[in-house]
Amino acid sequence: MLRVCFSLFITGIILGSGPCLASCGPILISYVAGTKRTLSGGLWGWFVFSAGRIFAYIFLGFIAGIAGAGLFNRFYWEAPGYIIWFLGGLFIMFLATLIFLGRLTHPKICQILNSNLIEKDTKTLLVLGLLIGIFPCVPLVGILSYITMLSTHFSQGVLMGAAFGLGTVVSPLVFLSMIAGSIPRFKILRQDKNLMIFQRICAAVLFILGLHIVIRTLTEYIKRL
Repeated sequence: MLRVCFSLFITGIILGSGPCLASCGPILISYVAGTKRTLSGGLWGWFVFSAGRIFAYIFLGFIAGIAGAGLFNRFYWEAPGYIIWFLGGLFIMFLATLIFLGRLTHPKICQILNSNLIEKDTKTLLVLGLLIGIFPCVPLVGILSYITMLSTHFSQGVLMGAAFGLGTVVSPLVFLSMIAGSIPRFKILRQDKNLMIFQRICAAVLFILGLHIVIRTLTEYIKRL
């Protein structure tokens, strides 16, 4: 089991530097660039996001280990999976809207949401990591299928899911997140007007990515009707 976990850890490093970088990178970088103002803020954002993603992989490993391919396929390819992906896309679009509106919006509810979800965003990044970790991609489905075949007990699925998740933390995204977090310190963005424009551009990119997830989910669901 130790050897299998180590191989999954190495696989996580490889995928975290390739396919996972392409799928998670745009969302995380757009969010960090639009909300953080320091290199350390970008680094902290990456680790909180990664923690959420590891929890997602542990949960999926648990499913794969306890019930095998039957429950795994029902979770991913039937109603529960589509609901999660649809709500995940809406959540990303909602965050993008709050970033776009900024802290100076007049409605009090918007100010409260911005303060708790954007300025104090540890919980937000954790949820974002969970959602991104659950989103389907070919490499992840392959890893979970592999765990399903090898697991004889749910604890083995949990351990293998955790090993893979820890491997994904070792990714170029940690450096990209730090860079994204430090972008607002550039001289040209020290003026409030320029910073606001930059944050709104990041918010627009994040909104488009969330909208893409929503549209793709609806399209795939309609195909399966």
